Amino acid sequence: MALNEQNQLFSVDLNRSESINSISSINLKRKTLVNSLPVESSWSGEFDLHCDVCVVGAGTAGAIAAIAAAKRGHSVIVCDSAPIAGGSATAACVWDYYYGSDGGLYCEVNAEADSVSDIYLKSMSGQPGSKRSYTTAQKSLALAKFFDKYNIKAFYSSYVTDVFVDSNKVCGVAINDGERTSTISAKVVIDGAEGAVCRLLGLNTLGGRLSDGRSARFSRTVGVMSGGYLLGRWRFCGDFAGADTEKAARLDYEYAAEPPCSVERLDERCRLYSLGYETGRREVPCIETEQVYLFSDYLDGKHPDGAIFYTTSPLDNANPDLWNEDEDFQDWQLLSDMHAYGVSVGVTPKMLIPKGVDRLLVAGKHIGTGHTMTSAVRMKSDMEKCGEAAGVIASLTIEYETTTFDIADTHIDELRGILGASGCYNPENDRGICDLNDPTGNTWKSCHLPVTAEELRESLSSIHPSLGLISVRLGLPEQANELLRGFLDEGGLLRENAAIGLGLLRDESCIPVLHEILDGGVKTYLYESPVKYQYPWLHATELCNYIKAVCLIGRFGHADDRPRLEKIAAYSGDDSHLTKAAEYARAALKSYDRQA
Repeated sequence: MALNEQNQLFSVDLNRSESINSISSINLKRKTLVNSLPVESSWSGEFDLHCDVCVVGAGTAGAIAAIAAAKRGHSVIVCDSAPIAGGSATAACVWDYYYGSDGGLYCEVNAEADSVSDIYLKSMSGQPGSKRSYTTAQKSLALAKFFDKYNIKAFYSSYVTDVFVDSNKVCGVAINDGERTSTISAKVVIDGAEGAVCRLLGLNTLGGRLSDGRSARFSRTVGVMSGGYLLGRWRFCGDFAGADTEKAARLDYEYAAEPPCSVERLDERCRLYSLGYETGRREVPCIETEQVYLFSDYLDGKHPDGAIFYTTSPLDNANPDLWNEDEDFQDWQLLSDMHAYGVSVGVTPKMLIPKGVDRLLVAGKHIGTGHTMTSAVRMKSDMEKCGEAAGVIASLTIEYETTTFDIADTHIDELRGILGASGCYNPENDRGICDLNDPTGNTWKSCHLPVTAEELRESLSSIHPSLGLISVRLGLPEQANELLRGFLDEGGLLRENAAIGLGLLRDESCIPVLHEILDGGVKTYLYESPVKYQYPWLHATELCNYIKAVCLIGRFGHADDRPRLEKIAAYSGDDSHLTKAAEYARAALKSYDRQA
Protein backbone atom coordinates (compact mmCIF):
# COMPACT_ATOMS: atom_id res chain seq x y z
CA MET A 1 0.00 0.00 0.00
CA ALA A 2 1.34 3.46 -0.88
CA LEU A 3 2.25 5.79 1.93
CA ASN A 4 -0.32 8.33 0.86
CA GLU A 5 -2.95 5.61 0.97
CA GLN A 6 -1.86 4.75 4.50
CA ASN A 7 -2.16 8.38 5.49
CA GLN A 8 -5.60 8.64 3.95
CA LEU A 9 -6.84 5.51 5.72
CA PHE A 10 -5.44 6.83 8.97
CA SER A 11 -7.38 10.08 8.51
CA VAL A 12 -10.61 8.17 7.91
CA ASP A 13 -10.04 5.97 10.96
CA LEU A 14 -9.49 8.98 13.18
CA ASN A 15 -12.60 10.69 11.90
CA ARG A 16 -14.64 7.61 12.80
CA SER A 17 -13.46 7.70 16.40
CA GLU A 18 -13.18 11.46 16.91
CA SER A 19 -15.76 14.09 16.12
CA ILE A 20 -14.48 17.11 14.25
CA ASN A 21 -13.15 19.51 16.84
CA SER A 22 -13.87 23.20 16.99
CA ILE A 23 -12.07 25.95 18.85
CA SER A 24 -14.15 29.06 19.31
CA SER A 25 -12.11 32.23 19.41
CA ILE A 26 -12.33 35.51 17.60
CA ASN A 27 -8.54 35.62 17.74
CA LEU A 28 -7.89 32.31 15.98
CA LYS A 29 -5.54 32.86 13.04
CA ARG A 30 -4.00 30.69 10.35
CA LYS A 31 -0.37 31.54 9.55
CA THR A 32 1.69 30.38 6.60
CA LEU A 33 4.32 31.54 4.11
CA VAL A 34 3.70 32.51 0.50
CA ASN A 35 6.83 33.16 -1.58
CA SER A 36 8.76 33.21 1.71
CA LEU A 37 6.58 36.03 3.05
CA PRO A 38 4.29 35.60 6.09
CA VAL A 39 0.56 35.50 5.40
CA GLU A 40 -2.10 35.52 8.09
CA SER A 41 -5.84 34.88 7.78
CA SER A 42 -8.79 34.20 10.06
CA TRP A 43 -9.73 30.61 10.80
CA SER A 44 -13.12 29.12 11.59
CA GLY A 45 -11.83 26.84 14.30
CA GLU A 46 -12.94 23.60 12.62
CA PHE A 47 -10.28 20.90 12.45
CA ASP A 48 -10.18 17.52 10.77
CA LEU A 49 -8.27 15.82 13.58
CA HIS A 50 -7.50 16.37 17.23
CA CYS A 51 -4.75 15.27 19.59
CA ASP A 52 -3.14 16.29 22.84
CA VAL A 53 0.34 16.63 21.34
CA CYS A 54 1.27 17.10 17.69
CA VAL A 55 4.92 16.52 16.85
CA VAL A 56 6.04 18.00 13.55
CA GLY A 57 9.17 16.16 12.49
CA ALA A 58 9.62 12.56 13.65
CA GLY A 59 13.40 12.72 13.50
CA THR A 60 16.04 11.98 16.12
CA ALA A 61 14.42 14.29 18.69
CA GLY A 62 10.85 14.35 17.42
CA ALA A 63 10.29 10.59 17.44
CA ILE A 64 11.39 10.32 21.07
CA ALA A 65 9.30 13.39 21.97
CA ALA A 66 6.23 11.65 20.59
CA ILE A 67 6.95 8.47 22.53
CA ALA A 68 7.64 10.39 25.76
CA ALA A 69 4.31 12.22 25.59
CA ALA A 70 2.33 9.15 24.53
CA LYS A 71 3.90 7.02 27.26
CA ARG A 72 2.40 9.44 29.79
CA GLY A 73 -1.07 8.73 28.43
CA HIS A 74 -1.58 11.51 25.89
CA SER A 75 -2.89 11.17 22.36
CA VAL A 76 -0.13 11.99 19.87
CA ILE A 77 0.03 12.66 16.14
CA VAL A 78 3.33 12.94 14.32
CA CYS A 79 4.11 13.98 10.78
CA ASP A 80 7.38 13.83 8.89
CA SER A 81 8.56 14.54 5.37
CA ALA A 82 10.44 11.22 5.29
CA PRO A 83 8.80 7.83 4.69
CA ILE A 84 9.99 6.51 8.09
CA ALA A 85 10.58 7.81 11.60
CA GLY A 86 14.03 8.56 12.92
CA GLY A 87 15.17 11.39 10.67
CA SER A 88 18.54 11.65 8.96
CA ALA A 89 20.27 9.67 11.69
CA THR A 90 18.12 6.68 10.75
CA ALA A 91 17.33 7.19 7.06
CA ALA A 92 20.83 8.25 6.02
CA CYS A 93 22.67 5.38 7.71
CA VAL A 94 24.37 7.53 10.34
CA TRP A 95 26.15 4.67 12.09
CA ASP A 96 28.86 4.55 14.74
CA TYR A 97 27.69 7.92 15.98
CA TYR A 98 30.20 9.50 18.29
CA TYR A 99 29.97 11.15 21.69
CA GLY A 100 26.87 12.38 23.43
CA SER A 101 25.79 11.44 26.97
CA ASP A 102 24.12 8.22 28.05
CA GLY A 103 20.71 7.52 29.54
CA GLY A 104 17.10 8.20 28.73
CA LEU A 105 14.02 6.85 27.01
CA TYR A 106 15.99 6.24 23.83
CA CYS A 107 17.70 3.33 25.60
CA GLU A 108 14.35 1.50 25.63
CA VAL A 109 14.02 2.07 21.89
CA ASN A 110 17.56 0.83 21.36
CA ALA A 111 16.78 -2.29 23.40
CA GLU A 112 13.91 -2.93 20.99
CA ALA A 113 16.30 -2.40 18.08
CA ASP A 114 18.55 -5.06 19.63
CA SER A 115 15.77 -7.59 19.17
CA VAL A 116 15.06 -6.66 15.56
CA SER A 117 18.05 -8.45 14.03
CA ASP A 118 21.06 -10.58 14.82
CA ILE A 119 23.82 -8.93 16.84
CA TYR A 120 26.25 -9.16 13.92
CA LEU A 121 24.09 -6.80 11.92
CA LYS A 122 24.41 -4.25 14.68
CA SER A 123 26.69 -1.33 13.93
CA MET A 124 29.06 -0.95 16.86
CA SER A 125 32.57 0.34 16.94
CA GLY A 126 33.57 -2.05 19.71
CA GLN A 127 35.64 0.69 21.36
CA PRO A 128 35.33 1.56 25.08
CA GLY A 129 32.95 4.46 25.56
CA SER A 130 31.55 4.16 22.04
CA LYS A 131 27.92 4.95 21.39
CA ARG A 132 25.76 2.19 19.96
CA SER A 133 23.95 2.92 16.75
CA TYR A 134 21.83 0.94 14.35
CA THR A 135 21.09 0.31 10.72
CA THR A 136 18.14 2.04 9.10
CA ALA A 137 15.91 -1.03 9.30
CA GLN A 138 16.69 -1.77 12.95
CA LYS A 139 16.04 1.70 14.32
CA SER A 140 13.03 2.53 12.14
CA LEU A 141 11.32 -0.78 12.98
CA ALA A 142 11.98 -0.24 16.67
CA LEU A 143 10.45 3.24 16.51
CA ALA A 144 7.45 1.88 14.57
CA LYS A 145 6.87 -0.71 17.30
CA PHE A 146 6.84 2.02 19.95
CA PHE A 147 4.48 4.11 17.86
CA ASP A 148 2.12 1.13 17.67
CA LYS A 149 2.51 0.31 21.36
CA TYR A 150 1.45 3.79 22.44
CA ASN A 151 -1.08 4.37 19.64
CA ILE A 152 0.89 7.21 18.07
CA LYS A 153 -0.68 8.15 14.75
CA ALA A 154 1.83 8.98 12.04
CA PHE A 155 1.63 10.88 8.77
CA TYR A 156 4.71 10.15 6.64
CA SER A 157 5.82 11.92 3.47
CA SER A 158 3.95 14.93 4.79
CA TYR A 159 4.89 18.56 5.30
CA VAL A 160 3.59 21.20 7.67
CA THR A 161 2.00 24.06 5.69
CA ASP A 162 0.18 26.20 8.26
CA VAL A 163 0.11 26.94 11.97
CA PHE A 164 -2.98 27.95 13.94
CA VAL A 165 -2.65 30.42 16.80
CA ASP A 166 -4.91 32.08 19.35
CA SER A 167 -3.08 35.25 20.43
CA ASN A 168 0.30 33.90 21.59
CA LYS A 169 -0.88 30.28 21.96
CA VAL A 170 -0.33 27.66 19.25
CA CYS A 171 -3.47 25.59 18.69
CA GLY A 172 -2.60 23.28 15.82
CA VAL A 173 -1.10 22.79 12.37
CA ALA A 174 -2.06 21.88 8.83
CA ILE A 175 -0.11 19.19 6.95
CA ASN A 176 -0.11 18.05 3.34
CA ASP A 177 0.90 14.64 1.99
CA GLY A 178 0.88 15.66 -1.67
CA GLU A 179 -2.77 14.72 -2.17
CA ARG A 180 -4.71 16.33 0.63
CA THR A 181 -4.39 18.81 3.48
CA SER A 182 -5.41 17.82 6.99
CA THR A 183 -5.88 20.29 9.83
CA ILE A 184 -4.92 19.11 13.31
CA SER A 185 -5.79 20.78 16.58
CA ALA A 186 -3.41 20.13 19.46
CA LYS A 187 -3.03 21.23 23.05
CA VAL A 188 0.75 21.42 22.55
CA VAL A 189 2.83 21.40 19.34
CA ILE A 190 6.44 20.24 19.29
CA ASP A 191 8.59 21.50 16.43
CA GLY A 192 11.08 18.73 15.74
CA ALA A 193 11.45 19.72 12.10
CA GLU A 194 14.50 21.98 12.39
CA GLY A 195 12.30 25.01 13.02
CA ALA A 196 9.68 24.51 10.28
CA VAL A 197 6.77 25.47 12.56
CA CYS A 198 8.69 28.44 13.93
CA ARG A 199 9.45 29.71 10.42
CA LEU A 200 5.75 29.62 9.53
CA LEU A 201 5.10 31.76 12.59
CA GLY A 202 7.82 34.19 11.57
CA LEU A 203 9.76 33.73 14.81
CA ASN A 204 13.22 35.17 15.27
CA THR A 205 16.29 33.02 14.81
CA LEU A 206 19.73 33.56 16.32
CA GLY A 207 21.36 33.65 12.90
CA GLY A 208 24.50 31.99 11.62
CA ARG A 209 28.09 33.15 11.66
CA LEU A 210 28.39 36.87 12.26
CA SER A 211 30.75 37.13 9.30
CA ASP A 212 28.57 35.73 6.53
CA GLY A 213 25.36 34.32 8.01
CA ARG A 214 26.11 30.73 7.02
CA SER A 215 24.79 28.12 9.37
CA ALA A 216 24.88 24.69 7.77
CA ARG A 217 27.27 22.08 6.50
CA PHE A 218 26.17 18.80 4.94
CA SER A 219 27.48 15.26 5.06
CA ARG A 220 26.48 11.75 4.11
CA THR A 221 27.42 8.27 5.26
CA VAL A 222 27.66 4.74 3.92
CA GLY A 223 28.08 1.49 5.77
CA VAL A 224 30.62 -1.27 5.28
CA MET A 225 30.62 -4.73 6.81
CA SER A 226 33.99 -5.52 8.34
CA GLY A 227 34.90 -8.11 10.95
CA GLY A 228 31.28 -8.89 11.72
CA TYR A 229 30.33 -5.27 12.40
CA LEU A 230 28.68 -2.57 10.37
CA LEU A 231 30.91 0.49 10.39
CA GLY A 232 29.97 3.93 9.16
CA ARG A 233 32.06 5.91 6.69
CA TRP A 234 31.14 9.52 6.12
CA ARG A 235 32.28 12.47 4.12
CA PHE A 236 31.45 16.15 4.03
CA CYS A 237 29.47 17.42 1.09
CA GLY A 238 30.09 21.15 1.49
CA ASP A 239 27.93 24.11 2.34
CA PHE A 240 24.49 24.63 0.85
CA ALA A 241 23.77 27.72 2.92
CA GLY A 242 23.31 30.74 0.70
CA ALA A 243 22.95 28.66 -2.49
CA ASP A 244 19.95 29.30 -4.71
CA THR A 245 17.48 26.48 -5.31
CA GLU A 246 18.97 25.38 -8.63
CA LYS A 247 22.53 25.32 -7.31
CA ALA A 248 21.55 23.45 -4.15
CA ALA A 249 19.69 20.82 -6.17
CA ARG A 250 22.65 20.35 -8.54
CA LEU A 251 25.08 19.95 -5.65
CA ASP A 252 22.70 17.51 -4.00
CA TYR A 253 22.58 15.25 -7.05
CA GLU A 254 26.32 15.50 -7.64
CA TYR A 255 27.11 14.33 -4.14
CA ALA A 256 24.55 11.54 -4.36
CA ALA A 257 26.10 10.27 -7.59
CA GLU A 258 29.68 10.12 -6.32
CA PRO A 259 31.20 6.77 -5.32
CA PRO A 260 30.92 5.83 -1.64
CA CYS A 261 33.68 7.07 0.59
CA SER A 262 36.39 4.59 1.52
CA VAL A 263 35.69 2.68 -1.71
CA GLU A 264 39.37 1.78 -1.95
CA ARG A 265 39.01 -0.24 1.26
CA LEU A 266 36.26 -2.49 -0.05
CA ASP A 267 37.10 -6.12 -0.87
CA GLU A 268 35.75 -9.56 -0.04
CA ARG A 269 36.51 -8.98 3.66
CA CYS A 270 35.13 -5.44 3.80
CA ARG A 271 31.95 -5.11 1.79
CA LEU A 272 29.67 -2.21 1.06
CA TYR A 273 26.53 -2.90 3.03
CA SER A 274 24.30 0.00 2.09
CA LEU A 275 24.46 3.40 0.50
CA GLY A 276 22.10 5.49 2.56
CA TYR A 277 21.91 8.95 1.11
CA GLU A 278 20.09 11.90 2.53
CA THR A 279 21.26 15.44 2.93
CA GLY A 280 22.20 15.71 6.58
CA ARG A 281 22.54 19.21 8.00
CA ARG A 282 25.10 19.34 10.77
CA GLU A 283 23.58 22.55 12.10
CA VAL A 284 20.52 24.69 11.47
CA PRO A 285 19.49 28.22 12.50
CA CYS A 286 18.58 28.25 16.18
CA ILE A 287 15.28 29.69 17.34
CA GLU A 288 15.27 32.58 19.80
CA THR A 289 13.91 30.95 22.93
CA GLU A 290 12.87 32.11 26.39
CA GLN A 291 16.41 31.46 27.54
CA VAL A 292 19.25 31.72 25.06
CA TYR A 293 22.55 30.13 26.09
CA LEU A 294 25.39 31.02 23.77
CA PHE A 295 28.96 29.77 23.61
CA SER A 296 30.09 33.24 24.65
CA ASP A 297 28.13 32.71 27.89
CA TYR A 298 30.00 29.47 28.49
CA LEU A 299 33.38 31.07 27.90
CA ASP A 300 32.42 33.87 30.29
CA GLY A 301 31.75 31.30 33.02
CA LYS A 302 27.96 31.54 32.94
CA HIS A 303 26.10 28.26 33.41
CA PRO A 304 22.31 28.09 33.22
CA ASP A 305 20.39 27.11 36.34
CA GLY A 306 17.74 24.43 36.15
CA ALA A 307 19.28 22.07 33.57
CA ILE A 308 17.07 19.06 32.82
CA PHE A 309 19.65 17.14 30.77
CA TYR A 310 23.30 17.47 29.74
CA THR A 311 25.01 17.05 26.41
CA THR A 312 28.62 16.04 25.73
CA SER A 313 30.34 16.83 22.47
CA PRO A 314 33.23 18.52 20.72
CA LEU A 315 32.41 21.84 19.10
CA ASP A 316 31.57 19.96 15.97
CA ASN A 317 30.42 22.25 13.21
CA ALA A 318 33.51 21.13 11.24
CA ASN A 319 33.56 24.14 8.94
CA PRO A 320 36.95 24.36 7.24
CA ASP A 321 37.02 28.16 7.14
CA LEU A 322 37.52 28.83 10.84
CA TRP A 323 38.82 32.30 10.00
CA ASN A 324 35.22 33.12 9.04
CA GLU A 325 33.77 32.03 12.37
CA ASP A 326 32.96 34.01 15.50
CA GLU A 327 35.82 35.04 17.78
CA ASP A 328 34.48 32.82 20.57
CA PHE A 329 34.77 29.74 18.40
CA GLN A 330 38.23 30.82 17.26
CA ASP A 331 39.21 31.23 20.92
CA TRP A 332 38.38 27.57 21.51
CA GLN A 333 39.36 25.89 18.26
CA LEU A 334 42.28 27.93 16.94
CA LEU A 335 43.84 29.90 19.77
CA SER A 336 43.42 27.21 22.44
CA ASP A 337 43.71 24.15 20.13
CA MET A 338 40.75 22.46 21.86
CA HIS A 339 39.58 20.31 18.94
CA ALA A 340 40.35 17.08 20.88
CA TYR A 341 38.25 18.12 23.87
CA GLY A 342 34.53 18.10 24.45
CA VAL A 343 32.28 20.16 26.64
CA SER A 344 29.13 19.40 28.62
CA VAL A 345 26.20 21.77 28.13
CA GLY A 346 23.26 21.95 30.53
CA VAL A 347 19.94 22.42 28.71
CA THR A 348 17.03 24.08 30.53
CA PRO A 349 13.28 24.01 29.76
CA LYS A 350 13.32 27.63 28.62
CA MET A 351 15.87 26.77 25.94
CA LEU A 352 13.09 24.64 24.38
CA ILE A 353 10.35 27.31 24.46
CA PRO A 354 10.26 29.85 21.60
CA LYS A 355 10.28 33.38 22.98
CA GLY A 356 6.80 34.69 23.72
CA VAL A 357 4.94 31.69 22.27
CA ASP A 358 2.86 29.40 24.48
CA ARG A 359 2.09 25.72 23.83
CA LEU A 360 4.98 25.38 21.37
CA LEU A 361 8.25 23.59 22.07
CA VAL A 362 11.34 23.02 19.95
CA ALA A 363 13.28 19.76 20.03
CA GLY A 364 16.43 19.27 17.98
CA LYS A 365 19.47 21.20 16.85
CA HIS A 366 17.43 24.42 16.60
CA ILE A 367 17.03 24.94 20.37
CA GLY A 368 18.21 28.28 21.77
CA THR A 369 21.96 27.72 21.83
CA GLY A 370 23.14 29.82 18.89
CA HIS A 371 25.37 29.09 15.94
CA THR A 372 28.51 27.97 17.78
CA MET A 373 26.98 26.17 20.75
CA THR A 374 24.56 24.18 18.59
CA SER A 375 27.56 22.24 17.31
CA ALA A 376 28.14 21.09 20.91
CA VAL A 377 24.60 19.76 21.47
CA ARG A 378 23.91 17.96 18.18
CA MET A 379 25.01 14.43 19.11
CA LYS A 380 22.43 11.73 18.45
CA SER A 381 21.83 10.58 22.04
CA ASP A 382 21.70 14.19 23.23
CA MET A 383 19.06 15.09 20.66
CA GLU A 384 17.07 12.05 21.75
CA LYS A 385 17.25 13.40 25.31
CA CYS A 386 16.07 16.76 24.00
CA GLY A 387 13.02 15.08 22.47
CA GLU A 388 12.23 13.25 25.68
CA ALA A 389 12.44 16.49 27.66
CA ALA A 390 10.11 18.27 25.22
CA GLY A 391 7.61 15.39 25.37
CA VAL A 392 7.53 15.48 29.17
CA ILE A 393 7.18 19.29 29.27
CA ALA A 394 4.26 19.00 26.83
CA SER A 395 2.58 16.34 28.98
CA LEU A 396 2.93 18.38 32.18
CA THR A 397 1.56 21.45 30.42
CA ILE A 398 -1.58 19.48 29.59
CA GLU A 399 -1.87 17.75 32.96
CA TYR A 400 -1.61 21.01 34.90
CA GLU A 401 -3.76 22.88 32.33
CA THR A 402 -1.22 25.67 32.34
CA THR A 403 1.31 27.35 30.09
CA THR A 404 4.64 25.99 28.94
CA PHE A 405 6.20 29.03 30.62
CA ASP A 406 4.71 27.97 33.98
CA ILE A 407 6.11 24.44 33.67
CA ALA A 408 9.56 25.88 32.98
CA ASP A 409 9.32 28.29 35.91
CA THR A 410 7.76 26.23 38.69
CA HIS A 411 8.05 22.52 37.92
CA ILE A 412 11.81 21.99 37.53
CA ASP A 413 12.01 19.49 40.37
CA GLU A 414 9.15 17.42 38.96
CA LEU A 415 10.67 17.55 35.49
CA ARG A 416 14.01 16.40 36.82
CA GLY A 417 12.33 13.61 38.76
CA ILE A 418 10.54 12.26 35.69
CA LEU A 419 13.56 12.61 33.42
CA GLY A 420 15.84 11.24 36.13
CA ALA A 421 13.79 8.06 36.35
CA SER A 422 14.69 7.22 32.74
CA GLY A 423 18.29 8.39 33.06
CA CYS A 424 17.73 11.39 30.77
CA TYR A 425 18.54 13.79 33.61
CA ASN A 426 21.72 12.70 35.32
CA PRO A 427 23.97 15.23 37.09
CA GLU A 428 26.92 12.90 36.49
CA ASN A 429 26.64 13.75 32.79
CA ASP A 430 27.81 17.27 33.66
CA ARG A 431 31.42 16.45 32.83
CA GLY A 432 32.80 19.92 32.26
CA ILE A 433 35.62 19.76 29.71
CA CYS A 434 36.44 16.18 28.67
CA ASP A 435 39.35 14.52 26.90
CA LEU A 436 37.75 12.91 23.87
CA ASN A 437 40.67 10.52 23.49
CA ASP A 438 40.21 9.11 27.00
CA PRO A 439 37.00 7.12 27.56
CA THR A 440 36.01 6.39 31.14
CA GLY A 441 33.24 3.79 31.31
CA ASN A 442 30.47 5.07 29.06
CA THR A 443 31.70 8.64 29.03
CA TRP A 444 34.99 10.58 28.87
CA LYS A 445 37.55 11.67 31.39
CA SER A 446 36.93 15.11 32.87
CA CYS A 447 39.95 17.37 32.60
CA HIS A 448 41.65 19.24 35.39
CA LEU A 449 42.27 22.79 34.20
CA PRO A 450 45.41 24.61 35.35
CA VAL A 451 44.63 27.25 37.97
CA THR A 452 47.86 27.78 39.93
CA ALA A 453 50.97 29.54 38.66
CA GLU A 454 52.87 26.25 38.63
CA GLU A 455 50.17 24.41 36.70
CA LEU A 456 49.84 27.22 34.20
CA ARG A 457 53.60 27.40 33.68
CA GLU A 458 53.79 23.65 33.05
CA SER A 459 50.98 23.75 30.49
CA LEU A 460 52.18 26.83 28.61
CA SER A 461 55.77 25.58 28.47
CA SER A 462 54.69 22.54 26.44
CA ILE A 463 53.83 21.88 22.80
CA HIS A 464 50.26 21.18 23.97
CA PRO A 465 49.14 24.27 25.91
CA SER A 466 45.42 23.72 25.21
CA LEU A 467 44.15 23.30 28.77
CA GLY A 468 46.26 26.17 30.06
CA LEU A 469 45.02 28.53 27.36
CA ILE A 470 41.35 27.63 27.72
CA SER A 471 41.70 27.94 31.50
CA VAL A 472 42.93 31.50 30.94
CA ARG A 473 40.02 32.23 28.57
CA LEU A 474 37.56 30.89 31.14
CA GLY A 475 39.04 33.22 33.76
CA LEU A 476 40.00 30.44 36.17
CA PRO A 477 43.55 31.37 37.29
CA GLU A 478 43.55 34.29 39.69
CA GLN A 479 45.39 37.38 38.41
CA ALA A 480 45.97 35.62 35.09
CA ASN A 481 47.09 38.79 33.31
CA GLU A 482 49.83 39.39 35.88
CA LEU A 483 51.00 35.77 35.72
CA LEU A 484 51.14 35.78 31.92
CA ARG A 485 53.00 39.09 31.78
CA GLY A 486 55.58 37.55 34.07
CA PHE A 487 55.96 34.60 31.69
CA LEU A 488 56.73 37.05 28.87
CA ASP A 489 60.08 37.71 30.51
CA GLU A 490 61.07 34.11 29.92
CA GLY A 491 61.93 32.46 26.63
CA GLY A 492 60.81 29.64 24.37
CA LEU A 493 57.27 28.34 24.09
CA LEU A 494 56.33 29.66 27.52
CA ARG A 495 56.88 33.22 26.26
CA GLU A 496 54.97 32.58 23.02
CA ASN A 497 52.06 30.74 24.62
CA ALA A 498 51.79 33.36 27.37
CA ALA A 499 51.44 35.99 24.63
CA ILE A 500 48.63 33.97 23.05
CA GLY A 501 46.98 33.75 26.47
CA LEU A 502 47.17 37.51 26.90
CA GLY A 503 45.70 37.89 23.43
CA LEU A 504 42.76 35.73 24.54
CA LEU A 505 42.29 38.21 27.38
CA ARG A 506 42.52 41.17 24.94
CA ASP A 507 45.60 42.39 26.80
CA GLU A 508 47.75 44.45 24.41
CA SER A 509 50.96 43.77 26.33
CA CYS A 510 51.27 40.67 24.13
CA ILE A 511 51.66 42.61 20.87
CA PRO A 512 55.49 42.88 20.83
CA VAL A 513 55.79 39.12 21.29
CA LEU A 514 53.19 38.50 18.58
CA HIS A 515 55.36 40.60 16.24
CA GLU A 516 58.37 38.47 17.20
CA ILE A 517 56.44 35.30 16.35
CA LEU A 518 55.55 36.67 12.93
CA ASP A 519 59.09 37.84 12.26
CA GLY A 520 60.39 34.37 13.13
CA GLY A 521 58.31 32.66 10.46
CA VAL A 522 56.19 29.51 10.66
CA LYS A 523 57.17 26.94 13.29
CA THR A 524 55.03 23.92 14.06
CA TYR A 525 55.00 21.30 16.82
CA LEU A 526 53.01 18.05 16.67
CA TYR A 527 51.54 16.66 19.88
CA GLU A 528 50.17 13.10 19.84
CA SER A 529 47.81 11.99 22.57
CA PRO A 530 49.18 9.10 24.66
CA VAL A 531 45.62 7.70 24.72
CA LYS A 532 44.15 7.02 21.30
CA TYR A 533 40.40 6.69 20.93
CA GLN A 534 38.82 5.47 17.70
CA TYR A 535 38.76 8.78 15.80
CA PRO A 536 42.21 9.50 14.37
CA TRP A 537 41.59 13.18 13.67
CA LEU A 538 41.61 13.70 17.45
CA HIS A 539 44.89 11.90 18.14
CA ALA A 540 47.24 14.66 17.00
CA THR A 541 47.19 18.41 17.70
CA GLU A 542 49.46 20.79 15.84
CA LEU A 543 50.70 23.94 17.53
CA CYS A 544 51.36 26.84 15.15
CA ASN A 545 51.66 30.17 16.96
CA TYR A 546 52.30 31.99 13.68
CA ILE A 547 48.68 31.57 12.57
CA LYS A 548 47.47 32.47 16.06
CA ALA A 549 49.56 35.64 16.03
CA VAL A 550 48.03 36.75 12.71
CA CYS A 551 44.55 36.18 14.12
CA LEU A 552 45.25 38.19 17.27
CA ILE A 553 47.07 41.06 15.53
CA GLY A 554 44.06 41.37 13.26
CA ARG A 555 41.72 41.56 16.25
CA PHE A 556 43.61 44.40 17.90
CA GLY A 557 43.22 46.36 14.68
CA HIS A 558 46.10 48.84 15.05
CA ALA A 559 46.65 50.93 11.95
CA ASP A 560 50.43 50.43 11.98
CA ASP A 561 49.90 46.66 11.67
CA ARG A 562 48.01 46.99 8.40
CA PRO A 563 51.10 46.77 6.13
CA ARG A 564 52.22 43.62 7.94
CA LEU A 565 48.78 42.03 7.45
CA GLU A 566 48.65 43.08 3.79
CA LYS A 567 51.96 41.32 3.16
CA ILE A 568 50.73 38.14 4.85
CA ALA A 569 47.39 38.33 3.01
CA ALA A 570 49.13 38.51 -0.37
CA TYR A 571 50.58 34.98 -0.05
CA SER A 572 49.46 32.68 -2.90
CA GLY A 573 51.80 29.68 -2.63
CA ASP A 574 51.33 26.06 -1.60
CA ASP A 575 52.33 26.18 2.06
CA SER A 576 49.18 25.26 4.01
CA HIS A 577 50.15 27.23 7.11
CA LEU A 578 50.89 30.43 5.21
CA THR A 579 47.68 29.94 3.24
CA LYS A 580 45.66 29.72 6.44
CA ALA A 581 47.50 32.72 7.89
CA ALA A 582 46.63 34.64 4.72
CA GLU A 583 42.94 33.84 5.24
CA TYR A 584 43.02 35.33 8.75
CA ALA A 585 44.92 38.36 7.46
CA ARG A 586 42.36 38.96 4.70
CA ALA A 587 39.51 38.64 7.18
CA ALA A 588 41.24 41.19 9.43
CA LEU A 589 41.72 43.61 6.55
CA LYS A 590 38.01 43.46 5.78
CA SER A 591 37.41 44.48 9.37
CA TYR A 592 39.86 47.37 8.94
CA ASP A 593 37.92 48.51 5.87
CA ARG A 594 34.59 48.35 7.68
CA GLN A 595 35.93 50.43 10.54
CA ALA A 596 37.34 52.99 8.10
